Amino acid sequence: MPPSDTSSTDGPPPSGPPPDTSSPLPPFHPARAAAVRRQLGLTLGQVAWAIAAYRGEPLHPSTLTAWEAGTTTPDAAHVHALAAALWCSPVDLVGEATTLAQCRTVAGLSVAQTATALGMTHTRWEEAERRNRWRGTAEQTRALLHTLRPPPACFVAACGRTAQLRVLLREAVSSWWPNYVSPVTRIVPLPHETVSRALEQLHLVYQQFEGALGASPRVAAAAEAQAADFLERIDLHLWHQLRVASHHPAQDPGPPTS
Repeated sequence: MPPSDTSSTDGPPPSGPPPDTSSPLPPFHPARAAAVRRQLGLTLGQVAWAIAAYRGEPLHPSTLTAWEAGTTTPDAAHVHALAAALWCSPVDLVGEATTLAQCRTVAGLSVAQTATALGMTHTRWEEAERRNRWRGTAEQTRALLHTLRPPPACFVAACGRTAQLRVLLREAVSSWWPNYVSPVTRIVPLPHETVSRALEQLHLVYQQFEGALGASPRVAAAAEAQAADFLERIDLHLWHQLRVASHHPAQDPGPPTS
């Protein structure tokens, strides 16, 4: 463990290979980084010392404070250095993958390994990553879901079906939602029961707005505005509902905000 005196730079840097920044990481997650540091019982000064030794350049503890507060964001090289200082994987310090390339990085696979696992050429997978567009066969899609386990939002976006999903969700919450479980399940790669529970919850939330429309003009206007905002970001509310249902609160960034 590095010394508590943050002005000291004596001693060897943490062991490990140079950071590999060629593969894209998901967005840095400040709360996760802070949680890992606190779990280890390390001070900001100790971690800053370790990062400075690892990279061979000074790092002030205030920089770490800003990272953990989310006011500034470390680049990929600093995320790798922070992971080395905290004795964890860079994946432990980032949020949910939003692209196919990030899914591959989280899975710890190279481009060649991924292409082989999915049964496609190296060039085709590189193109899928570059464009973040998935056009694989049914068999390749099953392999993708099994190998990379992309978050539902990431997979739907890569398939180019986010707009179609929004239309279905808006109709589902404002009408008889059970009729839309199967159509939504054909887009979102999750069990029928999981999608059903999520749609029911979204429907109940929207009906609360609808029920307030008969109140006083001020309350009705506020409810109408909330309903419009809810429908505008209905896909984000679905992803939040699915995260809540997955019973992984540490990965849940909270409900969508403006």
